[in-house]
Amino acid sequence: MPAAYPVSTLLALRCEPSGYGELAMIAMLQRAALAGAIFALLSLPAAAEKLLKINESLGPGSPEELALQHFKKLVEDGSKGEVKIAIHLQDALGKPTQALESLTIGALDLYSGALEYYAPIVGEEINAISLPYLVTSHNHLRAYLKSPAFKKAEEKLLARGIRVISTEWNADRGPYRVLVSSKAVRNADDLKGLKVRMFPNEVYVRSWKQLETVPIQLAWTETYLGIRQGVVNAVTAPLSLVRSMKFTEVAPYIVEIKEYPQTWPITVSERTWKKLSADEQQLLVRAANEAGTVYAKTTMERAQDDVAAMIRDNKAEVVKIDTEALRAKLRPLYAELIKEKALSQELYDTVNALPR
Repeated sequence: MPAAYPVSTLLALRCEPSGYGELAMIAMLQRAALAGAIFALLSLPAAAEKLLKINESLGPGSPEELALQHFKKLVEDGSKGEVKIAIHLQDALGKPTQALESLTIGALDLYSGALEYYAPIVGEEINAISLPYLVTSHNHLRAYLKSPAFKKAEEKLLARGIRVISTEWNADRGPYRVLVSSKAVRNADDLKGLKVRMFPNEVYVRSWKQLETVPIQLAWTETYLGIRQGVVNAVTAPLSLVRSMKFTEVAPYIVEIKEYPQTWPITVSERTWKKLSADEQQLLVRAANEAGTVYAKTTMERAQDDVAAMIRDNKAEVVKIDTEALRAKLRPLYAELIKEKALSQELYDTVNALPR
């Protein structure tokens, strides 16, 4: 608004000869209007900063945390600070099931975690890769996730308000899976009666029942205490996560089961996605894929160092089990799942036909 001038000033202007006084008055009012406009512009609020929250089960120092820090830097630098990333570790914003529900309604912006956690939403397209020994390598897994067969899974997730932004599927977990046990496991028969921590995936639970264990669903962050208290005897996990979770303090046997390859995607709430500009959307996808590269590289580099440290510090023992004996026990389950239509023959054949 134009500045108010004292009455004495205006009266003085009116006492001047008409030409000069009118020109002076116009000039002063113009200056006042300009000053008011500049003030109004400076008073406008800055562009609203977008703060996106991401939830992750793993803790500080894990490959997941390092990859997310890289993701955060790429997004914040790439957006020149207009998009901020707040990383919440150790399921601070909810266990996986709750986190996925929060993604659906837009209460959570981003989530990072194992692909298997999405099985309750997707069904057979993820259940198939949770079947031990059906998918044999990371390249085999990646070929499946990029195939038309898996597009149905992505459509199911979108229908529930969840979008995958790790489009390269390059965040290889592992480098392979192990069974970490408080009891010695040296062959398939030693699994009988073993209480094994499970994540919420029906097909995976059935697989371990087929191996004669006792599957018990337990949150990842409660597993250490669960082993210590005897609630469970063992946990299956990517080798890269064992040391950061300190599992060998309470379970010294590291059994190389190598049951299936895994990946670690980042997803975004569709409600959050629609609030972003096209450039910001592309930035998130690019950052997620680069974070995947960092994650896979970090995982590989740490694995052997971690094993050496656990042997040294916790007297851990690495056991190489006969995985073919485990495969033999699981083959009848594949047929049962196909008969029950929990796994289609078409999908089973498609996975087997992909390059390995």
